[in-house]
Amino acid sequence: MPRTTRPPEKFASAIVALAFIVATFAGCAKSPPLVAPPSIHASAEDVELNFRDRTFVLGDNNEIAEVRPLDWRKDKFLKLPFWFGVNILVPGVMAPKEGDFYVISEATLEKPLDTPGEWMIEAGSSLVKQETVFVTTRTRYLTSGKILPTIVQYMGKREFKRADGKTVQIPVLREVSLPMKWTLGGHIPAVYARYST
Repeated sequence: MPRTTRPPEKFASAIVALAFIVATFAGCAKSPPLVAPPSIHASAEDVELNFRDRTFVLGDNNEIAEVRPLDWRKDKFLKLPFWFGVNILVPGVMAPKEGDFYVISEATLEKPLDTPGEWMIEAGSSLVKQETVFVTTRTRYLTSGKILPTIVQYMGKREFKRADGKTVQIPVLREVSLPMKWTLGGHIPAVYARYST
């Protein structure tokens, strides 16, 4: 009788069973955790170390805020997102996260609130503005008007009642830096709010 190259049935069954077990365990194994890409934005530590209660220089980039302390080289910046607010349907704009840092630009002081150092402001992009609570820490605003760009921290939302009785949630930003150093030459234009520190 000629020799066959086929494995015996028991051996073939064992191979199939082993393949099934390997496939089962491979499916149950934990996949490696997803690693978020590194952020292009400055860390909280960098912001606190370089900008807390200090003035700064703002670069010319309109897409992302390039900020540097006064004593850094002119070509060295840290990056922070501009504040565009919440519930604004702009493609590519992420919802703000509580505790994150932003730069407000194109914002206007509207009126002081009952608590000293708190203002209702209109903040956002040059196209879309929304009411926002601005809590100052070192800057004392003496008049209403535009606000020089300022680094802020998003603190979440606060509930307000409108004149019509409707309740609304308004974002709250707390001042981190002092207002930006005016670098365009001459005096700060009169449209900007006067302040002291």
